[in-house]
Amino acid sequence: LKVFTTRPDTLFGATYMVVSPEHPMLDRITTPDKKAEVDAYVLAASSKSDLERTDVKEKTGLFTGGYAVNPLTKKQVPIWVADYVLATYGTGAIMAVPAHDERDHEFATKFNLEIKEVVSGGEDVQAAAYTGDGVLVNSATDELDINGL
Repeated sequence: LKVFTTRPDTLFGATYMVVSPEHPMLDRITTPDKKAEVDAYVLAASSKSDLERTDVKEKTGLFTGGYAVNPLTKKQVPIWVADYVLATYGTGAIMAVPAHDERDHEFATKFNLEIKEVVSGGEDVQAAAYTGDGVLVNSATDELDINGL
């Protein structure tokens, strides 16, 4: 699954993924027990314009039942489908970094998903996303350590 990010420096903070309702791999990602619910969500999303989907105040989405592996942390992250991700932007899939992206933070807060700070310099990232510059933290494994950059 290819994803799009505007901030590769924050990938240690990617705690979930989101695919657009039109993503070609959605059927393969969705587990059988989630299929009917995801299909209904996709149908509802298809009636909205891109503007309606990205301008919406209330985030919507569903867990697909599928998981991916964060390539840096090697941890499993849940894959969600949500209409705030558009098939026409990037690859139609994102690695969500809710501590440092406002839309991802709103979604993670609503659905009680992990929020992991990886750029220091802001206030409490559990309360609000910090999107400014700062020093990398919580960004290390045995193979790679970019803390302090």
